[in-house]
Amino acid sequence: MIYIDFIRVVAMLGVVMAHSSADILITKSFSNYWNLANAIIVIVTPAVPLFFMISGANLLNSKKTYGIGYLFKHRLTRVLIPFVFWSFVSTAFFQYIDPNTGFSWHLTLKNMSLIYHQPVLEAYWFIYPLIAFYLLSPIIKALVDNMNDQLLNYALILWFVTNMILPFLVVTMPNPWSDIFKVDNFGNLFFVSKSLGYFILGYKLSKVDTEKLHLSLNLFVSVILIATMIGINYWTYHDSSVHIPVTGYEPSVFVPVISALIFLSFKKIDPKVPSFMGKVIEYIAPLTYGVYLVHGIGIRLAQYYVNSLNFLGVFALAMVVSLVIVWIISLIPVAKKYLI
Repeated sequence: MIYIDFIRVVAMLGVVMAHSSADILITKSFSNYWNLANAIIVIVTPAVPLFFMISGANLLNSKKTYGIGYLFKHRLTRVLIPFVFWSFVSTAFFQYIDPNTGFSWHLTLKNMSLIYHQPVLEAYWFIYPLIAFYLLSPIIKALVDNMNDQLLNYALILWFVTNMILPFLVVTMPNPWSDIFKVDNFGNLFFVSKSLGYFILGYKLSKVDTEKLHLSLNLFVSVILIATMIGINYWTYHDSSVHIPVTGYEPSVFVPVISALIFLSFKKIDPKVPSFMGKVIEYIAPLTYGVYLVHGIGIRLAQYYVNSLNFLGVFALAMVVSLVIVWIISLIPVAKKYLI
């Protein structure tokens, strides 16, 4: 399934681009270059949802997922050990380059001691739900394998309503109407987490027969939807009285739809991918998790040579630096097994 690897690489690029553009976006300069960054951040918003979707497609379609021993001996170690290692390296690196602190074993160990509930880098937040999905994957697989399409669709509709539509109404509707849909810890319908919904959605879409799908229609709707999201995002930045979430990980009714369209588009073109491109994607795909873990350092190193407001330059150099680091590690068998 080359399309899974394709989406994995695209999601990786999207995440690095999003973090590369952070510095210029917070300036709110409204220059042409800022507007370009603001448009691109909309385009790459589906990156993290797609990451969770391909995780669900992979884990929930594998018979190995039923094996508790396999989970703890192989899958969790491949996620946890690199995560802990690069968390240590990252916190040490960012302290070392900070002129106000410098490297400190005490501060490094303190940050590491909080890793259970607090990532050392904000960019690592997505690993926490991923670990939870791995731990729950045997149970979730047992559920989806014994569900008919009607029940699976019902679960996804329930997720979309409680985790997307209702929160979306809270942040977009004026008071007092938005208060109707607010929830607290006791009156909460968020029993299916936002990320878990994407995890299951990926599995659902991996089962879709793409023979009846029209790629041109999929792409047309995707372009229209992205253009609409860019317009809304531009509007909300220029009018402080308007808040309609379309970017980041805020509840958005747009993001699940565009993520699903992108997923299905890649699934549709799977048989048509040229052999050479397929080989390139298959070579890069195993490096993506390492790039997720390294790219914070890659971006910071890139900013030594490229102005941090030049987000395209930062992105390009950070990608090269991150891929080179991970590629070199991949050449060492033991390091490849435990560090990326």
